[in-house]
Amino acid sequence: MHISTDNLFSVAAASLLAVFGVAHAQPPSPNPVAWRQLEQQFQDMVKTQERAGIAWIVAQHGRQLSSGAIGWQDQERRIPVDELTTFRLYSMTRAITTVAALRLMDKGKLNLDQPLAHYLPKFAAPKVVTKSLKTDEIQLVPAKREITVRDLMTYQAGFGYAYDYPTSLGLKREEILGLNLSTAQGIDRLAEFPLLHHPGERWHYGFASDVLGRVIELITAQPLDQALQQLVFDPLGMTSTGFFSSLDHLAKAYGPDPLTGRWIELTERLPKSADYIQAGSMHSGGGGLLSSASDYFVFCEMLRNRGVGPHGVFLKASTVDLMERNTMSPEQGPLFWHRADASPVMTEGGWGLGIGVRQSSVNTPLLTSRQGELFWGGLAGTGFFIDREAGITAVVMTQYLGPDGDKPVLLLRQALYGSPRAEETNLAP
Repeated sequence: MHISTDNLFSVAAASLLAVFGVAHAQPPSPNPVAWRQLEQQFQDMVKTQERAGIAWIVAQHGRQLSSGAIGWQDQERRIPVDELTTFRLYSMTRAITTVAALRLMDKGKLNLDQPLAHYLPKFAAPKVVTKSLKTDEIQLVPAKREITVRDLMTYQAGFGYAYDYPTSLGLKREEILGLNLSTAQGIDRLAEFPLLHHPGERWHYGFASDVLGRVIELITAQPLDQALQQLVFDPLGMTSTGFFSSLDHLAKAYGPDPLTGRWIELTERLPKSADYIQAGSMHSGGGGLLSSASDYFVFCEMLRNRGVGPHGVFLKASTVDLMERNTMSPEQGPLFWHRADASPVMTEGGWGLGIGVRQSSVNTPLLTSRQGELFWGGLAGTGFFIDREAGITAVVMTQYLGPDGDKPVLLLRQALYGSPRAEETNLAP
């Protein structure tokens, strides 16, 4: 088993921490014993085949507290996880797509309250699915208002995923995110279907960020991969992030066989939101990106620093504040991600613009989190959280399908907030 810890990201992450340097007194670190215990827990997860490999970075006020890579990105070929390993982000793509759109807003090129139909006329005068109270049959009614760009970011546009729609409508995922399509073709197809809810009435996870990606394409007159490169990746120095990666760096997915429970490779069972190994024409703004732990850490540090990137102001501080403001009432929920069943990570969660926002502090055996935390995760075991008050940025990456998908990021929170010295470091919830 390959194990590399402590100074794994000394070249990649440490240099990035330096350029984000913000004047702070040297903060006391959480108990080093907690980090050694965390590393041992991650090692045990690899040894017992709970995960094939794990990469992580956690820092306070830009000062690295712990980082490492344990296990394999490819068990069969014995390729270890390292600082260049790329992971399928799935839902962690959404925050990046949202930030790209907000940069366009900062430049005066995008109005959040503009009707979506201004950019995509096929979404004008949308219909909403309902059922007849008399016959229980599917009916379509006019939406109470138009969809806005803001609705795409707040997830109140009325979109779900294919499995959320009545089967009689015939909506298929491959017709929206199929690799044989362009992003434009997929979103045009989506426009042919009704909404699940009236705009603004419900929070629902679905194709909203994919539609937002298409809006970005139209404003920039570029495919989404090129637009994100110019708007986000190049300015932040995210050199390992994109819609495809070399096979030498792309982590495979593993997990228990659903039938036998035996540990197997499950890469081909992952949904394809991009080609991943070569350039393509489908660029999912909701789930298509790949990234390394160190690259995504840079993105999160920019948010922690309220829009300051490696080369200065990247987003207006007021724009970051807007992104982090909860937009979801309890009546519009519940909050969930790739599955609708409850996850500990969702506890007391709200939603800003393309990102989860902790509404009140949580201190349970499963989750410790502070009010105001920014967070989210991905289908294949990736996760991040940002606690600006405590100066914390944390990223965890795995490629996994199976039960307890959030375990690594929950363990990292416990190491951070559950430390015996938590009160001394002002990290106590």
